[in-house]
Amino acid sequence: MAMAKCNWRITTGIMAKFYLREVQDAARRFCSCVTVEDLQQLGIDMSQVQLLSLNPPYYEFDVPKSSGGFRHIEAPESHLKKLLRWFNFYLQCVYFCVQTKASFGYIIRVKGVKRWKNILENARSHLGAKSLLNVDFENFFHQISRQRVCVFLQKHPFHFDKKTAFILSKFFTHRGRLPMGSPTSPALSNLAVMEFDEELYDWSCSRELIFTRFVDDMTFSSRNRPIQLADLEAIKSICGRHGLKLNPAKTTFFDADDEKKVTGLVLNDTVDIEDSFYKELDGDLKRLKYLVEVSFRIENHNRHELVMDFKKEVAGKINFIGMIEGYDSSIFYKYRQRFKRALNPDEEALSSSWANFSYF
Repeated sequence: MAMAKCNWRITTGIMAKFYLREVQDAARRFCSCVTVEDLQQLGIDMSQVQLLSLNPPYYEFDVPKSSGGFRHIEAPESHLKKLLRWFNFYLQCVYFCVQTKASFGYIIRVKGVKRWKNILENARSHLGAKSLLNVDFENFFHQISRQRVCVFLQKHPFHFDKKTAFILSKFFTHRGRLPMGSPTSPALSNLAVMEFDEELYDWSCSRELIFTRFVDDMTFSSRNRPIQLADLEAIKSICGRHGLKLNPAKTTFFDADDEKKVTGLVLNDTVDIEDSFYKELDGDLKRLKYLVEVSFRIENHNRHELVMDFKKEVAGKINFIGMIEGYDSSIFYKYRQRFKRALNPDEEALSSSWANFSYF
């Protein structure tokens, strides 16, 4: 059972599939495991896990970032991914039960639990702030080493023995650290920095600061005092004690008169989406329209898959608008209608010039 990944692509994709009691029971059963044989009793094929842990198969590629540059993805092969998804279900359940107050990303939604910690609630935590500081980790997943995973799998809330923790840490990692693209990396990253979250949260409270972490984005805000360089230095010091590095290029201070942003969302009287997001979505809808028109003209299996993948991506962005602005908002309705029209081209569009294909 695969849990979702991060940012707008995933924050709208997590479905409430389990009740709280089911999540707690799964977490209890997984955390009671000590040996490889115990995990086998959960229905996990540990012979395959041990074999794949010797050299987990991944394929690697780059995808463009909306902010420019590329993100390197390390995706597990299908048979490895299937096993990782089984573990991800249990790891997500465990983290839901022990989650820190500061963490808002990669947390499953559970039936019967009204408050869903997500990108919107993360930003809402900082509404009304007079001063704000955003800092990011540098290559967050890659900072979580195999050795670090092995160590925390032997500590609370887990009870794995040294041998089992060693096998699992090799199975969960690639090139000696968490890979960007594995189903288990999100939950494991949250579990790896629990002590860090708690120390930084306590420090923030003692300085009358609000601290939240959404994956690798950390935000600090204050309603009554400016956040200063001394605060940043203290944050860096705590990061250093936990073996974590910040990306200095992503450090941003906001004063009282500045427009404040948290994980790409704008803090006004409410939390709103940046204009650049809508501009990018406008372009996506045009590309989707042309792709659909071309797929009608050409019976091509590969092109059909391209359309389906892009359709899911655009749908995710529109659902993100619904989550932030409201599913009954006019802006969400407008983009839903444009999405439907893009998927259903009229006869005139289908008979138009092939020159439009040059758009790509």
